[in-house]
Amino acid sequence: MSGGLPEFGFVFDIDGVLIRGWDLLPNAKESLKKVHDSGVPYLFVTNNGMDTEDERAKILTKQFDIPVTNKSMVLNHSALQNHANDFGDELVLVTGYSRTSLKGVLKSYGFKNVALISEFAACHPHALPNKKYPEVKDRAWADKPVAAVVVVETPENWHEDLQVICDLLRSTGNINELAEDNKQHVKLFNCNFDFTYAEHFHTARFGPGAFIQLLDVLFHESTGRHIEIIRHGKPNKPAYEIAAKKLQAQLDALAKEVPKGEQKSHKLKHVYAVGDNPKSDVRGANSAGNIWRSILVCTGVYKGGVKSNDKEDPAHYVVEGVGEAVDKVFEIEKQRSLGRAASQELDESKK
Repeated sequence: MSGGLPEFGFVFDIDGVLIRGWDLLPNAKESLKKVHDSGVPYLFVTNNGMDTEDERAKILTKQFDIPVTNKSMVLNHSALQNHANDFGDELVLVTGYSRTSLKGVLKSYGFKNVALISEFAACHPHALPNKKYPEVKDRAWADKPVAAVVVVETPENWHEDLQVICDLLRSTGNINELAEDNKQHVKLFNCNFDFTYAEHFHTARFGPGAFIQLLDVLFHESTGRHIEIIRHGKPNKPAYEIAAKKLQAQLDALAKEVPKGEQKSHKLKHVYAVGDNPKSDVRGANSAGNIWRSILVCTGVYKGGVKSNDKEDPAHYVVEGVGEAVDKVFEIEKQRSLGRAASQELDESKK
């Protein structure tokens, strides 16, 4: 602690670290309570985008019996708020499995004209001749040019989404007009690049990253070009920029409670990111900056064991689960604090 303020913080992935499906993983509840009660800043940063930040915060509050708000949440779509003003009233399509309204998610960030790909496809039934759509009477909105497509989560209907997105990326924005300049006129956002994710099934399930790879293969086969993607979610920079801002906001709030005479510069010296997926959690933390430290747990995607590490994206630390991760961080910071105290005593003795 410096001036009564924490000098480190936690970032927790959720799936594969704290829960599997809806079941709590061992020591998850106790570990989060320990962190919460310590007053150390912490966030939940997940590539899961099936809820709004408020909705997911309420779910975590019930699961772990600690008060969680949107100030502690970074979802894979959180950084989309930075793009809303780019599109004005232009049409933006969105897709992905969700427990909430994806249109509502984007509109909460400031997007004005949003529709589901499934709604758009129903207005252009000839694009998918093998699927029967009910007649849509009010379809004039779907004849406007599409400015962007946002993939938030794993689509439920891969055939429909692959076909429609591929058609749009080859178009002028109007699905019925093929672009002749070999340029991608429709922006493509993807919020989750996890190729697989841990669930109840005994092997990992295909995620949005697998969908995007397949989309790129089909687009390349059709055009000779690769898709141009605006990347969100872990391991990409926008997710960690949002996380850093929210952690700093928590520290700023704590600083207001410290007597002015005791306050010092309140910047976090270390952020410990606990995750189960080397390609997203570890890679993202390792690329986020010098203060970030990656901790890989063995309760989700990674199955290599604590005596090993991922070869492509090695973590700073590998532990069994979240309980061991939290204990390790507190021990590291305790030793760091004792080292500083000893150094200060030595300096005082020399005076």
